[in-house]
Amino acid sequence: MIHIRPAIASDLELLVAIDERDEGITSSKPARSASEVVEHRQRIRSMIDADGARIADADGTPIGVILWLVRLLAETDPTYVFRQLDASLFPADGRFIEIFQLWVDPAYRRRGIATALKREVEVAARARNIGLIYTHTEEINTHVLALNAKLGYREVRRGPIWDDVVRVSLVKQLR
Repeated sequence: MIHIRPAIASDLELLVAIDERDEGITSSKPARSASEVVEHRQRIRSMIDADGARIADADGTPIGVILWLVRLLAETDPTYVFRQLDASLFPADGRFIEIFQLWVDPAYRRRGIATALKREVEVAARARNIGLIYTHTEEINTHVLALNAKLGYREVRRGPIWDDVVRVSLVKQLR
């Protein structure tokens, strides 16, 4: 039986390992420095602490993960992709959720787990009165684009973000 639960502090190593895999991502980034590794762990720990992480378990074995950040548009780096989007996409208060990581074990894909995890983010957004969810993926990840379209996300940008890889930015407005 599959169960989705909030991540807890003891899940940190799992979440860091999954995020480090960069599965489905074309990476041109050099290896992280020691300080970047520490910063990365702290960022993921902050998502756990802020209730921005869910784990899908099958009989106690983690088979899926979603991580997200609550953001405020005015406090994001002016050079980041959010500032390239039409500001009218964002709620008046500027608060939104950015999905940071979505992963499902290959043996469990195409069973609705990613859908269930993304729905958990919607529940969290509504509970916080946040009206927008943002995510992006590489344009070659057609299965991820199809999933997002099925869930009501719409494309708002296509192009490179931090390297030459074309990524598709998607948003979902929540009512």
